[in-house]
Amino acid sequence: MPNPGGKNGYGDKSTPSDEELEAALRRYAAQNLAQEVRIANLKSDLNYSIRRTKLKELNRKFNIPRIRKPPALEVARQAVIDKVQLDVSQQNGPNYFKTLLQQEGLMIPRDTIRKIMVEHFPLGFDHRFPGKKRATIPRTARNSNGPYHEISSDGHETLGKQALEMGDIALQIYGYKDKWSDTLSFMPFVPSSRTSAAIGYLFLDFIETGAILIQMTMDKGSEIGWQDAIQDALRSTFAPDIDPEIYPVCRLIKSVHITVIESFWCWLKENMGLNLKSTILIGKEERIFSPNVEFYLPLFYWIFIPLLQAQLDAFRIYWNHHRVRSQKDKNMPSGHVPADAFNHPQNFGGLECRIPIPKAAVNDMRKMITEEIGPRDAHLSWFNPEFGQLAEAIYTQIGEPALSLETAWDVFQNMLKPMAEVIEL
Repeated sequence: MPNPGGKNGYGDKSTPSDEELEAALRRYAAQNLAQEVRIANLKSDLNYSIRRTKLKELNRKFNIPRIRKPPALEVARQAVIDKVQLDVSQQNGPNYFKTLLQQEGLMIPRDTIRKIMVEHFPLGFDHRFPGKKRATIPRTARNSNGPYHEISSDGHETLGKQALEMGDIALQIYGYKDKWSDTLSFMPFVPSSRTSAAIGYLFLDFIETGAILIQMTMDKGSEIGWQDAIQDALRSTFAPDIDPEIYPVCRLIKSVHITVIESFWCWLKENMGLNLKSTILIGKEERIFSPNVEFYLPLFYWIFIPLLQAQLDAFRIYWNHHRVRSQKDKNMPSGHVPADAFNHPQNFGGLECRIPIPKAAVNDMRKMITEEIGPRDAHLSWFNPEFGQLAEAIYTQIGEPALSLETAWDVFQNMLKPMAEVIEL
């Protein structure tokens, strides 16, 4: 035998488990990546080299959804209708719903979605025609070297106290957005986006994944103090060779000029914020919520914050998996899926700019600022622990009814009487 070992010239091939392969292929399908990109990502993520024929075989084996084999028209029609009905403000177009449905494994062509929307929701297209859009702040060309080279952070108050006018209810958002990949890295609701202590702890939550960035871009608000200090201390410790004169640790500019994230807020407002606002305002319009009853506010937060945060997380996933429009002269990725560029910068001519830091360093920083400004819960909790325990007990008492944004105000009303009885005691 000329080859008694039975080995070819390519050496041994390491094959990932079926679980790893299926998870990766479903992730690529949710991002609607091209076949060549999926093949390259399998090599990068799992060290698994295949060609188109093998990829097709794996897609059939794991029943990976494909745009060329969409679900039956009636199934697609109902799925689209279910999604669009939740868009109370009718601000979202076919591309938005196409990306949302991809996350659920429903690969429906954009043209099909548009036809369904025209048939069942025709007024939405008139509502969104270009003349309705507001002018934005002029922007210049952006430059960045890769993920975590520059991240912009800012607060948003579409659901703030003045917007809702429901007593002291204030639902502020603070976000972190990567400039190079356009990825939305972190976006939680916070009790206040204007206090240095709250945003300091939030920044520690953000970097707890094990890396810091080269440059943080922020406005000149009162909330940046601790965030600026933490970024400066950690970068100087774990990346002392980076010259701060060439690559600043932090860049402070006017809020309206932080276009990386400022331009994103209008997308959030139109695509989701108005819908969430309409749901919340039901409590005022139907006279369910009274700002004069002391326990109504923490009860609102106990019920609504997890539900609203879930919606915010879903929108973040949508954003990171939608395809950015192509720009011919753009110096950074264009026509790409943000999550794909963020995870595979080498495929887009980018550099890996994350600065690794040990978890112990983050823990030490937490201990230090706790000694200075008090515990995290004092700045980022929506209600005290005792009320949380009481609400859990009352919710169990009324039978733990299904809790969603559609049922939230019903559950709120059902908890009022038993809670009032306990509090009065």
